[in-house]
Amino acid sequence: MISTKLPELDEMLQLLNGLHDDSSSSKRRMICNYVEENGIIGVFAYGSLLWNPIKYVGKTIYNCILHGYAKGFICEDFVYRGTMDFTGLTMALQEDSNSYVEGALLMSNANQVIPFLQAFLEREAPTSIYGVKMDIYRYDFVEIVMPNGGVQYALTCIINKNSSFYLNPPLKLEEQAQKMARAYGNNGTNLQYLKRLLEKYNEYDLKDSCTDALEELYEKIISCRQSLPINDQEWLKMYDELQTLEERQQVVKSQIATFQASIASDLHRSSYLQQLFSQSQQSISL
Repeated sequence: MISTKLPELDEMLQLLNGLHDDSSSSKRRMICNYVEENGIIGVFAYGSLLWNPIKYVGKTIYNCILHGYAKGFICEDFVYRGTMDFTGLTMALQEDSNSYVEGALLMSNANQVIPFLQAFLEREAPTSIYGVKMDIYRYDFVEIVMPNGGVQYALTCIINKNSSFYLNPPLKLEEQAQKMARAYGNNGTNLQYLKRLLEKYNEYDLKDSCTDALEELYEKIISCRQSLPINDQEWLKMYDELQTLEERQQVVKSQIATFQASIASDLHRSSYLQQLFSQSQQSISL
């Protein structure tokens, strides 16, 4: 059954940056051979996939390790936790021979390799707003060390160093905190993202080369939040607690109407909300 779907699998892999051109044909062939031999495919999760996984996951294995990489907030985010003019930050992996990343392996069922990969594509393929593509990732098939010491291979998201949203050099921790303390978008606030990530690390005892820095970043964001004007603190705290896109859009629309009726409005937040609302009305292409 798997063999008959290999051409379709290869076509889908070509939609992923890093696996899309002729120079990547040998890597795609390796992935197809691996799927044919093992009957499944996996994705190594280290960020939002830990608390918001894709569909068609047959099994999740925690405490898996990817050697030779570090993770961090090294890309700008103008869609999910920010806007075009008020960008937030999002995480990616980059090569670092002295580091390792601990996360989870999301495994497909044997008969759902294609739907599983389609769900991954829909989740992680670059999003476009106003014709600008958030092309922050390339994709690779990497060696993952399992909790029992065995080895599996899986797809994962790695920084696309050719993206204009790649921050090189990365922001210092204090600069990250100042940006993330105030950033929010269609999917919530930057603080909410980091808080959920650390909650998953604690829940499954995930600790790697980057954990201490992320915990320090969280504390710095909280400190930055506390230094903001009270109105901003209250707004961001309220936005932190919103759970759905519909709730966020409704609150943003209500705030815009309030600012329009007010003579003395917060120009920064008013401009931010206007752009967020405008972007949320765009058709987001995958």
